Amino acid sequence: MFVGESPPAGGTFFYAGNSNLAKYTRDAFCNAYSIGSMEMSCFLHAFKAALCYLDDLCLEPVNRLKPDDPRRIAARNGGIGPLSKRLAPMSSQLRAIIPVMVGIRRYVISAAEAAGLSKLVKSALPFPVPNRHDARYVAELSRLISELREASILPPHFGA
Repeated sequence: MFVGESPPAGGTFFYAGNSNLAKYTRDAFCNAYSIGSMEMSCFLHAFKAALCYLDDLCLEPVNRLKPDDPRRIAARNGGIGPLSKRLAPMSSQLRAIIPVMVGIRRYVISAAEAAGLSKLVKSALPFPVPNRHDARYVAELSRLISELREASILPPHFGA
């Protein structure tokens, strides 16, 4: 399971395939599975078929608030309990929890601990901001995907 900070304020949506997170996550999967390229709709189908899922720490957009804004911090803290409650029923299916933003790792760990899943939390990935962290995100996620494949957490093949 991938955990982002919140839905984007701009109205894009990962599962609509129109967000930067969707684009760069597709790029990382294509890279890790040595797939030249993949239509977004095919990627999203394969992502779900691989039992991958994206949830958010905060269910309301906070990405337009400054990192130190008390409202953003309160939303992150307030997201711990609800995320933990969403994680708990999935405990038998979850094999890895991947924070997608370095700044939310501690909140995701707290939620996972409350759900008894702290051992599943992987290193946080930098959020893929175009021209800032996008290449690093793709590289780090590609490496993590390869590790998860080797551990049989992700399937050996991706897509059709």
